[in-house]
Amino acid sequence: MLHEIFARKNFSPLKDPFTPVVFPGKKFVVINKTNRRCAPAALCTHISQVMRRHLCSSAAFMLTLSLILDGGPRDATSVIQYLESTGFRVHYLVLASSWADKQIIREEDLEQLRAMIRRGHVHYFDLLVTRSPLRFQQRTEAVVALIRAVLAGSHR
Repeated sequence: MLHEIFARKNFSPLKDPFTPVVFPGKKFVVINKTNRRCAPAALCTHISQVMRRHLCSSAAFMLTLSLILDGGPRDATSVIQYLESTGFRVHYLVLASSWADKQIIREEDLEQLRAMIRRGHVHYFDLLVTRSPLRFQQRTEAVVALIRAVLAGSHR
């Protein structure tokens, strides 16, 4: 979904922030790594490097994180704990379903995420989008609207 929102094929988080057409005048840094493909400890290190690189910029950070909370090697708990420790107000945009499969976020995982969050907010998008271009577009528009609201300061 990040590729559709930002109309980019690649993201280079260690380079200068970019200003997407969909959010004029706003700078972004997108970390397009996830705990699904990268060990959580390595992901935390990468996030830390990116955040240090852009600490003095006014950029908003975006990160893809798979809500895996099973205690296994790709469990997101340590990444969420790291994000919570940064002092930033984090908005977790939880997408109930994916394009590729019919698997949906379990209510238990959503509640576990909410229990870990002290400073941030959880925004849940429950529209099922599996293999439906129309529903995927509708959810993308809803996510864009929320990001605009957050950037405007109406979701603190």
